[in-house]
Amino acid sequence: MRAVLLTLLSFSFSAAQLSAWGCEGHQIIALIAQAHLTPATKAAVDSLLTQNPIDPALKRYCRDRPADLIADASTWADDIKYIEKTAAWHYVDIPLSVPLTTISGTSLDPWCPPIGPSVNGKERPGCVTNAIEYELSILRDKSRPPAERAEALRYVIHLVGDIHQPLHDSDNNDEGGNCTALHFFAEVPPAKLHAMWDYKLIQRDLTSRHLTQAQYAKSLDRGFTSRTLNPVDWAWEGHQLALAVVYGDLKPAIPLEAPTAPHDCKAETDKVAALDITVGQPYFDQALPVIYEQLNKAGYRLAALLNQIPW
Repeated sequence: MRAVLLTLLSFSFSAAQLSAWGCEGHQIIALIAQAHLTPATKAAVDSLLTQNPIDPALKRYCRDRPADLIADASTWADDIKYIEKTAAWHYVDIPLSVPLTTISGTSLDPWCPPIGPSVNGKERPGCVTNAIEYELSILRDKSRPPAERAEALRYVIHLVGDIHQPLHDSDNNDEGGNCTALHFFAEVPPAKLHAMWDYKLIQRDLTSRHLTQAQYAKSLDRGFTSRTLNPVDWAWEGHQLALAVVYGDLKPAIPLEAPTAPHDCKAETDKVAALDITVGQPYFDQALPVIYEQLNKAGYRLAALLNQIPW
């Protein structure tokens, strides 16, 4: 599992360790979603977040935060996941070695334990799919205190983004791409595959196009009608993209591995480093359309979920 130890007062870790899609990706998803909320839903979301604000004493990783409430809320779940022991809720480690022929209708139970409490200070069990459903159930329950519903809303906004990052639905015995060492263009030192998909590819595109997050969100908003609002389906979709594109477009290829427990992250890093893989313009050009599609889908699906809430 990709939980990492964190000193609660330290914020020196990279964005890759703290935020799926990075700050920009989550904010872009939230802004796309906001554009497709019904007027009643938008008013309810704004009211809930305004009246139940994020604790101002909480250390926030994303320093450049939009004034927009839903965009700011989109990264909160990463800020508190080591405090609330919910790091495991941000992903589901489906092995890449699972045959594609078994995917349709397949349960995630082997890789997704039921939601439960923290025991002896350890992570709360669960995964991104049942965590979304769990927090949605709280958000739908109008008998719950508003502060609890606001927290559930912030979780939903964030976790719907997480599940659309393909490396949050996949594992090649490498902690979702965190146990890797790839060359990212001419950057030194090598970067992790997970970091590339969390933020490096998006940041490179934002910089080259000279766009803000809000402008980027508008450029990606191309319309989308989801055939399913089932998070399990979304996880399998992301898993297939990881197999076909995230790993599939790497040259030379990283061999598929069966999961082992415990695994040796350093040994995996060294093994991939020996392949001397460079992620350059060809990979960037292949990855970017997938990133565009996943950010757009996440925004539309988040809006659809929120529009169904009995506010």
